[in-house]
Amino acid sequence: MSTGTTPDAATGAASLTKPSPAGEGGTGAPAPKENPVGRAGRAVFAWFGTRQLPVIVLLSVITGLVISSVLVILTSEPLRVAWGGFFRYPGNALSKTGDQLGSFYSGLFKGSIVDPTALGAAFSDPSTANWRKALTPFANTITAAVPLAIAGVGLSICYRAGAFNIGSHAQIVGGGIGASWVGFSWPDMPWLPHVLLAFLAAAIGGAICGLIPGLLKAWTGASEVIVTIMLNYVLANFLIFLLSSTFFKVEGRGIDNPIGKTTVESASLTSMFPAFPVNAGLVVALLVVIFASLLLSRSRLGFEMQIAGAGTRAATVAGIKGKAVFVSAFVISGAVIGLAGGVQVLGVSHQLAIGFGTDIGTIAILVAFVGNISPWGAAAAALLYGALQAGGISAQLASGVSYQLTGVMQALIVMFVTAPALIAAIYRLRLRTSFLGGVR
Repeated sequence: MSTGTTPDAATGAASLTKPSPAGEGGTGAPAPKENPVGRAGRAVFAWFGTRQLPVIVLLSVITGLVISSVLVILTSEPLRVAWGGFFRYPGNALSKTGDQLGSFYSGLFKGSIVDPTALGAAFSDPSTANWRKALTPFANTITAAVPLAIAGVGLSICYRAGAFNIGSHAQIVGGGIGASWVGFSWPDMPWLPHVLLAFLAAAIGGAICGLIPGLLKAWTGASEVIVTIMLNYVLANFLIFLLSSTFFKVEGRGIDNPIGKTTVESASLTSMFPAFPVNAGLVVALLVVIFASLLLSRSRLGFEMQIAGAGTRAATVAGIKGKAVFVSAFVISGAVIGLAGGVQVLGVSHQLAIGFGTDIGTIAILVAFVGNISPWGAAAAALLYGALQAGGISAQLASGVSYQLTGVMQALIVMFVTAPALIAAIYRLRLRTSFLGGVR
């Protein structure tokens, strides 16, 4: 008797032990597929824990708001009293704190974005007056952000070239003087040519104020920081002279508080839409951002500026004329910043006054750094600062908190944005990774 196994039996035994492939009627289960939504969610969550610039900016804003909330509590006497009895009446302290912070931030939102009550009334009765009332807070934010965005973009151009421009105030004043001079002259000129001529004068005025420190730095080695700072004082006092002793002044005004002549209607930047009170300066800001973005990313001059900003040795090796590029950066930066002065005098103040452009020139430096010295980043940072400025008064009226606290918010946000290592240490951010999780 043979004990061997027949070929058919061997084949049958093998078929019993071999797993059937999935999807062919066998018992093998298909491999589970990962949910793409869950995978994307984990990737986004992991991205938020890395040292990306958007993450740093977002956490800086949140941290600034948290510290500002603590300052709201410390500066409010009723809240200090309530927290003094926290261990006896904890609910009272927490309730009052929530009401106070809610009033402050809701007032900030209503004054800078939209009032929900006014928005509901606009939808119920869609008249021009109701929509104008509903959209006015956001329009105020844009109006405050436009000159900041233009000046911040102008400074970003200079900083990309390695030139530290602190003279934004002087360049705004120079642009304002040029725009105002054209703006109150030739009242019979048509609107478009008059406005374009006024902006040309503003750009020339700002460019002259940028040319001076550029030339002094390039051919004498003078510090552009010191020169631009001193130019701020020179232009501020030159403005006082113009308003008090020349054809710029308004007759009958005392020497203690002189003001300039009012811009005529043919050169004024009026509202573009009846229901949305934003002037044509918004168009100028958008054009400036696009121009600067294309200049830095698509032009030879922009490439040379960034190479020169990376280091003089790199510029020399690349055969770039560092002095010419440095002067060009200052002139272009000054011309762009001068447009901010033109927008302000043609569309907002409509006349020059002592102190013109001081706040804009100072905050524009912060805007440039918060925006990572990039045109689009500066525009976004300007919108944030415009919202804080526009909503500050509304927040004060709603909560009784001082308007100056919004300035503290601005300073805190800048402090954290310019100290990314501090934010990374506070929130234990990991090294930068790609969106799919790979280390870059």
